[in-house]
Amino acid sequence: MAVSFDAGETKQLDVGLIPIPVALATLQGFVTDADTSAPIYNVRVEVGGSLSTSTDTDGFYMVPNIPPGNYAVSFSHPNYETIEF
Repeated sequence: MAVSFDAGETKQLDVGLIPIPVALATLQGFVTDADTSAPIYNVRVEVGGSLSTSTDTDGFYMVPNIPPGNYAVSFSHPNYETIEF
C-alpha cells in the first residue's frame, strides 16, 4: 500500500496491527536429592537472571513464557551446591 500526499495536505491513517505470534517456551521438571532421590522443596530455579520460580513440595518447577533465545539456568538451595547450565 502506498500513501500519496499533495502539498499542504494532512491525512489520518488509523491502523490495526496484527501481532506476530511468538512461540514462547516452558522449562519444567523435578529437582531431587542426588543421593536419596527425595524431592527437594523450595529450590530456586532461575532462567536468564530475570525469570524464576521455586520447586513445590514434590520438587516440581515450571517456568513458562520464556522468549526464544539462549539462557543460563541455575538451581540453588541453601543446603545444596548451586548447579548452573
